[in-house]
Parts: sequence; C-alpha cells; structure tokens
Amino acid sequence: MVHIDAAQLGRDRPVNEQWSFECGPVSIDPIKMLRIHGYKDPEKVRPVIRKVAAEISKASEALMVPVGHACRLDVRSYGEQRLVLENGTIFEDVAFEHVLDGARTVVIVVLTVGKGLDDAVIAAMEEFEPLEALFLETAGWLGIESATKAFVLDLQQRVKSEGVRVTRRLGPGYQYKIAGEHVHWPLEQQQKLFDVFGDAELPVTLMESCAMMPKMSRSGIYGLTPFN
Repeated sequence: MVHIDAAQLGRDRPVNEQWSFECGPVSIDPIKMLRIHGYKDPEKVRPVIRKVAAEISKASEALMVPVGHACRLDVRSYGEQRLVLENGTIFEDVAFEHVLDGARTVVIVVLTVGKGLDDAVIAAMEEFEPLEALFLETAGWLGIESATKAFVLDLQQRVKSEGVRVTRRLGPGYQYKIAGEHVHWPLEQQQKLFDVFGDAELPVTLMESCAMMPKMSRSGIYGLTPFN
C-alpha cells in the first residue's frame, strides 16, 4: 500500500474543488458518421443515405448541449486494486496505480450532450425511422467524444503551471488493457463516483442500474501525475 499525504503535495490541507464546464457547440461530420457504419467510400453510398446522414448531422448539432461537472480530490493511497481518496471514497477492482500512473490528485467528471438527443432518438423510433435513429445515436456518440476531448484540453490548461500531466480516462463499465491484461471495471462503481459530488447539482442522473441519463453521457476519473 502506497500512502500519500498533503505534505508530499506541498500544501497544508487536501484539495476538494468542484466546477461546472461548458464544452461549447459540437460539429458533427456526416462523412465520419458514414465511416463508423462501414461506408469507407462516401461516393459509393446511396444518395438517400448520404442525404439522411447530412440532415441528421446538422439536426443533431442543434440538439446537443454539451456540459459537465468535475471534482478534484487528493489521493490518500493506492494498493491491492484499491484507490482511496482523501475524502474517504474507495474505488476497487482495478490496478489503479497502473492506470493513474502514481497520480497524487484525481479529477472525477460527468459529461453529457443533454436530453434533446435522447428525445429525438425515441421520436425517430416511434415514427418508424430506424435509419434516422441510428444516425442520431452515432451523432450523439461523436458529440460525447468531442465533449470529452474539450474537457481534457480545458483540464490541461487548468493544471499547466503545476508540473503535472493528465492521464487517460478510467470509467466504470469499460474494459481496459492494464499491465498486459484485459480488465473490466464494474459498472457498479459508478455509484461511488457519483457520491463524490455530494449535493452538487449534476447534469446527469444515475439510475438504480448504474446507467446514466441522459443516455449520451460519460463519466470517468483522470489522474494528475507529476512529470518527474
């Protein structure tokens, strides 16, 4: 077990900071949407499908409102597939020291592109427009990817003067290759991740199944690791 205290971090008391984040408008490329579905040469795609992809890309941009909420906390210790934060939260079942690379501080975030896209997908299905629904979901995935990248860029700027780098994201429900092995971090850990925010008003709701609403949402932990 590796322990870290505030003195090692150069301050008298642990950090516990929260902030909201607006990712700005997203731009959805219809060509990228088509390629995700296996259309390698857009010129060979049937005109009607290209038309729907173009229309949905524009419509989805207007529907999505990417926002997030983040919390920064010090790490108390690593060990035995456990990450203990300074506020007492314990995450388990992943070799965190490998993923977070010895980070002394972590940032936990929830992001979403909003409920509008979810409603549009449901409406398309109810109107028996499966192609529109499919492309809307694809646009939502591209939107949450864009929001995630925007958040990471913003976080990198926030910590630029601290001599740390931002590690890759670790999120409940995902599978990762860690130390040469494929590891699945249980979705049930999502509850602990949300509990970190306390009474803060979040743009995402956690259901009993530990799935998030709106559907096009994402959560995760990033490590802030010293360069030296």
